[in-house]
Amino acid sequence: MKHFSIHKSFGRTGVHPPEMKLTAGSPIKDMPLPRRVEISLSQSLGRPAKAVVAAGDHVSRFDLIGEAQGPVSANVHTPISGTVKSVGRIETADGHGAEGVVIEADDNDHAADLQSICDARPLSEAAVARLSAQEITEIIRRAGIVGMGGATFPTATKLSPPPRSPRCEFLLINGAECEPYLTCDDAVMREMPHEIITGIELILRALGDDVRCIVGIEDNKPQAISRMTTAARAHDRITVASMRTRYPQGGEKMLTKTLTGREIAPGALPISQGVIIQNVSTALAVYHAVVWGMPLVERVMTVSGKDYEGRGNYRVPVGTPLKDIIAHLGEIPASTVKIINGGTMMGRAMAGPQGSTTKGMSGLLMLDAEESPLRDTTPCVRCGRCVEVCPMGLEPYMLAKLSQHGRTDDLAARHVTDCMECGCCSYSCMAGRRLVDWIKVGKALVRKK
Repeated sequence: MKHFSIHKSFGRTGVHPPEMKLTAGSPIKDMPLPRRVEISLSQSLGRPAKAVVAAGDHVSRFDLIGEAQGPVSANVHTPISGTVKSVGRIETADGHGAEGVVIEADDNDHAADLQSICDARPLSEAAVARLSAQEITEIIRRAGIVGMGGATFPTATKLSPPPRSPRCEFLLINGAECEPYLTCDDAVMREMPHEIITGIELILRALGDDVRCIVGIEDNKPQAISRMTTAARAHDRITVASMRTRYPQGGEKMLTKTLTGREIAPGALPISQGVIIQNVSTALAVYHAVVWGMPLVERVMTVSGKDYEGRGNYRVPVGTPLKDIIAHLGEIPASTVKIINGGTMMGRAMAGPQGSTTKGMSGLLMLDAEESPLRDTTPCVRCGRCVEVCPMGLEPYMLAKLSQHGRTDDLAARHVTDCMECGCCSYSCMAGRRLVDWIKVGKALVRKK
């Protein structure tokens, strides 16, 4: 193992918004095990899982309640024991709703779950060492593990690229966490570095003996860098790299360019350059699945906001209603003007704390008017700032205009689908134009056609 610093970044594009890491250094705290969960069956980038339970069924903690439908889908499990109250449409944080399973625990169920946590025992080191690459990948698939940096692509599928794909040479572990406010990945790297490194070793075993790993962490997380470096010291195939802090350093194309010097062509996947990327929290989930037999039923997330007294990093069961989180941590401040699911750059504004937590939910933010000022929109002045900061080399001002006028062919010709929706253009726009929102509309128009 070695550690090195990369003072360069992915180029001169991107932005450096105020970091607002208000919860940096905050320890991970456990949310109470809920008595009621509302679990969406849409927990991955692809097709929703199919419910394998019905109203009235009794389930135990970690039981499968939703079965993956194809390779781009993920199994769904319950974090609590209890009785299935309903299977059907539930409210979700994005406001769209989804098919889901509602489970309620009685006193006996709740007591049994608390005891099972105390009684849990890990798989022996010898048993873990005997696992083949195929067995590790199958455990990951059965556990319903997805990318936990936001994309939620099924991890087992990513570790099993099509036969004609280029050989994987690099496993890149994304510890950039470049979004403002979010510190959950920083927290798991500080508190569970050895578990993450074990998860990385398991992923490397699944990929093959000739794959090298680079863990990329932005240099605004010195404690995480130090602890991950120490944890990786005995692992020859794992390198920890500190990268210059710049948004969107954690994007797959940016991370690949920074850590390997290789460039992913527009529309191509990282494997086209011999690269597979996983998030640090995903590696931690792999450790829990293989060593502890635990499916992905919880995650660490950041709850934050300048005026929110309950801010911190919390380990939260998947399916916990957001209203329960607020009830436990403290009411939403009266000064709040915006609630966001995720980070401020790529997260989604919410009408309120509706829905429940998911595998991909990394943050719940409550922002006041100073943190999220309402800007008046004025006509474009052709300053070119959005072009200068776009990490994909696009012309956001033009794409937004074309989207407003529904000019689908022109949008396609100007590569609107290459946009990664990072939000750098909207952040930089001196006219306050909602560029990325209009570009999302344009992408939808092109895909529909």
